[in-house]
Amino acid sequence: MGETSAKRRVAWSVGGFAAAIALVAVGAVAVRLSPGSAPLEVARGDDGVATVLVSGDSLAGAFFASSPERGFVSLVSDALGPVQITEAAQAHQTLTTVAAITDVPSDVDLAIVELGTNDVGEHTPLHDFDAQYGALLDRIRVSSPEAAIVCLGTWTGWGGDYDQAIESACVGHSGRYVPLGGLFRDTANRGPEGRATFLGVGDDFHPNDLGHRAIADAILAVLKG
Repeated sequence: MGETSAKRRVAWSVGGFAAAIALVAVGAVAVRLSPGSAPLEVARGDDGVATVLVSGDSLAGAFFASSPERGFVSLVSDALGPVQITEAAQAHQTLTTVAAITDVPSDVDLAIVELGTNDVGEHTPLHDFDAQYGALLDRIRVSSPEAAIVCLGTWTGWGGDYDQAIESACVGHSGRYVPLGGLFRDTANRGPEGRATFLGVGDDFHPNDLGHRAIADAILAVLKG
């Protein structure tokens, strides 16, 4: 990553194993624009640091970039700053599980939610998904009423109703929605299966370095510079 400017605290869980690491981030802050909506300003403390919460699944954990630094969270973090990031993520799990491990700080300035992909695969009942997603955003809003909220769509080309539920909940909480379906459908952003990554052999589903860069760019493109 780039220059050191602020700590990034990560609560990451894979297959029951949890670890905490510290990284750094630098750059400029703001948020996603939706058609017809104004940009969301991201507040900062008196020290100039923005507190950022990331709640996600394996994509937030940089599956299957070649290195953690090439995952979209790290790439976006390098363009934000100064920031302190708290990240809660769990690979191969649905919204219910990840929401349960997401500890929402009381001073969040920006929340990025990347959930729903595994719910598409597991066929979580849409009514349950909608309620659970809304409940997570409720927690963020209650804890940090002024937080800017950015919601990423599912990393699928068939998210359909789930993506609509994410967008609806996000807009309903005065957040901004970033769809990922178009990036997923571009096969250059995935694979090839068998490539080497810091997490082992990559598949043809999760984003590669180009895919993570594209996700980061999609987020950064709608941030107010």
